[in-house]
Parts: sequence; C-alpha cells; structure tokens
Amino acid sequence: MDRVVEDEALVAQFQAGRPDAFDDLMKRYKGQIYAYLLRSVRNYEDAEELTIEVFFKAYRALDTWKPQARFSTWLYKIAHNLSIDFHRSKARRQTYSLDDEEFIIDEPTAVDLGSNPEWDVEEKDRHRVIREAMDQLSPKQKAVFMLNRYQGLQIKEITEVLGMAEGTVKIHLHRAVRKLQNLLQPLWDGNEI
Repeated sequence: MDRVVEDEALVAQFQAGRPDAFDDLMKRYKGQIYAYLLRSVRNYEDAEELTIEVFFKAYRALDTWKPQARFSTWLYKIAHNLSIDFHRSKARRQTYSLDDEEFIIDEPTAVDLGSNPEWDVEEKDRHRVIREAMDQLSPKQKAVFMLNRYQGLQIKEITEVLGMAEGTVKIHLHRAVRKLQNLLQPLWDGNEI
C-alpha cells in the first residue's frame, strides 16, 4: 500500500474514533520531523520540544484535517512555522548565539574501532565548513535546500510547506545549490581542510 494512502487511512481511523491511529502516524514521522527541526534550531533539547509541539498541534487539528496535501507535507509545514516562531523568539531574547560551542551539533559520523583520530578531526572540520556555508544562505534558500536535500521533499511539496510559488522554490533551490558549490569548491579541490 502507498504511504500516502496509508497516512490517509490512519487519519480516517483517528477521525472515526481510534486515537491510537495517531500513535502510528507519530512513529512514522517523528524521526524525520526531529531531524528537520534539529538542523533548523541546532539544539537537541529545543528540537525535541518543538517536535513534541508539532505533534501536539497536529493531534489537536487532526479532527478537521482534509487531505488537500500529503499528511507529511502538512507536518513539515507545522514544523517549519514553529521553527520560524522559535527563531523570532530567540532573536528577541538574544540570550545565546548559534555560534556558541555548546549549541553546535556535530553531524553523526560512523564509529569504527580502527578509526583514525586525524580523520575524525578532518571530518568535524568538514561539517563545520558545510554548516558555515549553509548559514550564508538566505533564510528562504536554506529552508528550500534543507527540505529538498535533507528531507527529500519534492518541489511541489515544498511549495505547500513554505507557501511559495513553484517557480520561486526552484529559483531559491538553484541559487542555494550554486552558492554552496561556490563556497564549498575549495573543500572538494583539497585546498582547504
């Protein structure tokens, strides 16, 4: 059975009075939503709290949800909006910087018993450079790029999540890719790190 059809069937079951159908939806998407939010807010605790809030909002609104878009797209839209609210709130408070060492997340790397410590340092440097390059994208370019490349959403789904025209999404994605290629070219050429 198609995942979209399964999602709609679970929503219909929830709406028909089977609350545990929501548990199945949450298990299916919590990892993806958490990963998206973690890349956005760069803090494990905040990403976890926001993930809980995404599913809380979804639970409260699910009785009236109609399948105009995919269920997963709807969840990403909720997550994206909460992420924007989080950053606005954080900008008003200005208590911590995203550059603070304790808030920088390391991308997971494979652990090997015979791993090379020098390679580990190089890998962390690579992730730092990529993270810094991503930070140079405009907020819209970054959102489009993350949804497409990290979360695997198609252009049409991104238009629904971000409320942009398809052409605008394509332009932001193209500009993001081009800018990242220019910023990261030294990394691939071996001139840096």
